[in-house]
Amino acid sequence: MNIAFVISESFCVVPYHGIKIQAQTWGMELSRQGHTVTYVSPWDTQKWEQYDVIHLFGYNELIEDLGDLWKKNRNIVFSPIIDTKQNLFLYKLITYWGCNKLRLKSTNYNIRRAKPYIKHWYVRSKFEFDYVNKAYGVAKEDITIVRLSYKIAPPVHLAEKKDFCLHVSKLTDGRKNVLRLVKAAQKYKFNLVLAGSISSEEDFHPIKQIIDSCPNISYLGRVSDEKLLSLYHEAKVFALPSINEGVGLVAVEAAACGCNIVVTNVGGPKEYYNGMAYEVDPQNSDEIGRAIVEALKDTRSQPDLQKYILSNYSLESCVSLLAESYRELVQQ
Repeated sequence: MNIAFVISESFCVVPYHGIKIQAQTWGMELSRQGHTVTYVSPWDTQKWEQYDVIHLFGYNELIEDLGDLWKKNRNIVFSPIIDTKQNLFLYKLITYWGCNKLRLKSTNYNIRRAKPYIKHWYVRSKFEFDYVNKAYGVAKEDITIVRLSYKIAPPVHLAEKKDFCLHVSKLTDGRKNVLRLVKAAQKYKFNLVLAGSISSEEDFHPIKQIIDSCPNISYLGRVSDEKLLSLYHEAKVFALPSINEGVGLVAVEAAACGCNIVVTNVGGPKEYYNGMAYEVDPQNSDEIGRAIVEALKDTRSQPDLQKYILSNYSLESCVSLLAESYRELVQQ
């Protein structure tokens, strides 16, 4: 198949934007499986009719005038990437807020207007499925869950784990909830290792103050892929207590490497662990702290969790599901 991938130009500002990485990862595996994938650039003139499928990832400029593209190719599919902490009722209300004639628009409103031109929707979780189905009114048969996959090469045998909890993210991103995590480590005295980038020293200051006063908390900065894999192998626990999160692939990869997982109970991430992760209220630092202490003592969850992750979230199997769905759409 000949497939076009389209993302917003704005996703290219951040070198490790999650939506961009998702599209690139799927695109590389589709190419490996024998398909042709074009990453659409606004600098290139496109012959949209040549593509079997046009796949839009996240909100982008084409959504606002999708009817024009639909006249050239009706096999348009969309991954909306819904990471929200709004309840479903409020989210649905926002999809109706707007007036095209007055140019009063919102992202959700524009997606609702584009719905008639979208042939199929791809989501990453049942949480996201429900928002597409109930907020945008998309029929269930027009939505497919394609789970995200781990990208690392997991170990054949679990190494002996060390007594620490790992967290990896952009540490100053408020939704990652790092301040509550370090406060939990401060109070409950567990060993915590933080890795990742920061936006500025000023934004990082409240977190750094606690790190500097707690010998049990280490900050490594941004680490290489090789170092990250080593940390996955060593850590007994990986914590992802985000206030809102789509999937949290770092936690999936950590689980594939044998870490016990402490994960937010908000949104879709908890669905990936089949009940074998410790789910926490991200607004409660005590709950986060107690769960991590318990997970550090846990000798039962692994290797069962690792086996589940490896069996269900390989890149080949996840992208094969996507490719098969494409084929069915083209044949309709």
